[in-house]
Amino acid sequence: MKTMHNWLTGILFLGCLALGYLLFQQNTRIVAITVREATAGKEAQDRIVELQSQLDAAKAAVVAATKAAARPATAPEGAPRATTAASPSGSAPKIVHLTDIMRDHPEYVALYAKQARRNIDRMYGDGLNTLNLAPAQLLQLKNLLAERQMNNIDAQGAAEAAGLERGTPAWQDAMKAAAQDTEQQIGAILGPNATSTLDILQARGSFQAQVETNYKSDFVDAGVPLSPEQSNSVVQALSDANYTGRDLSTRPAGYNDPDPATGLTPHESRILEAVSHVLNPAQLQIARTDLVENRLNTTIMHEYTNGGGPVMIVP
Repeated sequence: MKTMHNWLTGILFLGCLALGYLLFQQNTRIVAITVREATAGKEAQDRIVELQSQLDAAKAAVVAATKAAARPATAPEGAPRATTAASPSGSAPKIVHLTDIMRDHPEYVALYAKQARRNIDRMYGDGLNTLNLAPAQLLQLKNLLAERQMNNIDAQGAAEAAGLERGTPAWQDAMKAAAQDTEQQIGAILGPNATSTLDILQARGSFQAQVETNYKSDFVDAGVPLSPEQSNSVVQALSDANYTGRDLSTRPAGYNDPDPATGLTPHESRILEAVSHVLNPAQLQIARTDLVENRLNTTIMHEYTNGGGPVMIVP
């Protein structure tokens, strides 16, 4: 029986690993679609919501499988069974707000402030460096962006203490009022288009992560690795071709529709044209393949996630 238990536990553990891998893949896909197709209007937003539902379902499945792996295996027929209290099924996850943690543990405030500052570098990558600000201004901007996150937490606590319900117009007005001073200071550094500038740079940060985690290894495997300068050029080309934070009215019709002759969309053609000056022919072919396969992957997955409701894709 002990052998059977170990065997079943091993299967459940492997299931946890598989679901964990699925979770990682879905999370990566959500990030990629968010930054790549944020310009495609309502359809792209629907895809993002659907894939987020998959991610949430995968998370729940990993938790459930992990708990199952920790439980003793079912005894064989005829063996005495231990009785345990049944756990509630279908119960909603426990929700804990950061405002409550900070209230109960004031020492956590400094810890969260440091995390918020680190998150700015993760969110924008090296995009803020492209603004060519003086070192003191760049540091001030990063601190203000982190402060904006902290102010949002403080404002939520104050709004709830005042009896305002989350998501209501009054609650949203309170959030805007709390952020006004920080937003003005950010605007003084970045100018009147600060919001659009930050949206563009945040999308660029996501493209930087995409190149580092997805594309770069393809060049290495092919024996034509990208230099740091080439990687930066690919990131910038992806960012420049994207319309996040930009005027959608200037985007040509059929921007994401493939040309029957080349198999490339105008979006992909713009990217390849931009990097053709810094990549050699072998590298350019890899970039082209990655772009086309990325679009194909999105199209295939959309076929299975476009029906509405949560969808979990398993091995």
